[in-house]
Amino acid sequence: MTIRAIKLYLSSVFVYIFGYLLLYLIPFYRNFLSEQSLNMFFYFLLSFIILSPIYYFLSTNRYSTNKPYTFLLSLVKVFRKEKLDFKDKTAARFLLVKIFFLPLMLQFFINNYNWFLQNLKSASFFAIMITLIFTIDTFVFFFGYSFEFKFLKNRVKSVEPTFFGWFVAIICYPPFNGVVGNYFLWGANDYAYFWSDGVTMAFRVIIIFLLLVYLSATFALGPKASNLTNRGIVTKFPYSVVRHPAYISKNLMWWITLLPVINFKFAMGMGVWLMIYFFRAYTEERHLSSDNDYIEYKKKVKWKFIPFVY
Repeated sequence: MTIRAIKLYLSSVFVYIFGYLLLYLIPFYRNFLSEQSLNMFFYFLLSFIILSPIYYFLSTNRYSTNKPYTFLLSLVKVFRKEKLDFKDKTAARFLLVKIFFLPLMLQFFINNYNWFLQNLKSASFFAIMITLIFTIDTFVFFFGYSFEFKFLKNRVKSVEPTFFGWFVAIICYPPFNGVVGNYFLWGANDYAYFWSDGVTMAFRVIIIFLLLVYLSATFALGPKASNLTNRGIVTKFPYSVVRHPAYISKNLMWWITLLPVINFKFAMGMGVWLMIYFFRAYTEERHLSSDNDYIEYKKKVKWKFIPFVY
């Protein structure tokens, strides 16, 4: 193994062990993550320590970037009061993205997967479909946050550089979404009853359709799935129809399920979330527009949310 491969391996092991320890040091993760999730992270880390030397030995001469190694070098630069370059900042930001989102996606996946297995024979078709969709969705995102390889075409080109862009993204996830819920009421319910059995059935068909659109957006992203990053521009369906299919399908579903109980406070609360997702789309487009491929994509797909409307 070359000296460079050893450096890349040891830096990665150091950073990932530190990230694993944070799961125990940060109170939110200690309370949020189940024992099953923590065990999976442990075995995931152990597998990396044992198997990754093969990867580093084979790939070091072909690939020149390694984010944990770059991150550690950037810390040295900070200590020496040297200026960080674009690569340094990208590595640091992506590691922060991983630290925040990876544990959440794993826990979401485990929760949905366990519920699916336990209730497969007894739950309604509607409940099973919703859980199955979110099980697949969270697994794809967990995979995307976990792996970055050239052969997957999901190398991180850049990470959202602004505080506001990060703010509107992470506020949609625990524990921060709960803080918003303390001030703005949440009335949406996936299992809402719409005045009669027939109307409920019709709306549930629409909800499943919207969730399938949402899932198709996740499939389109594939290994590139992750928040706050540019890992290459995705242009296939449903991104060939609108630029933010996941956001619009999710928000439409929420508004639909709010209908049976809607009042001013619930509508105001949902309006706040609609505004948050609008700014998520705005900051994402501002970030991605530094990529010429995205500029060309916007010329071809003119509609942000609803075809021929907006």
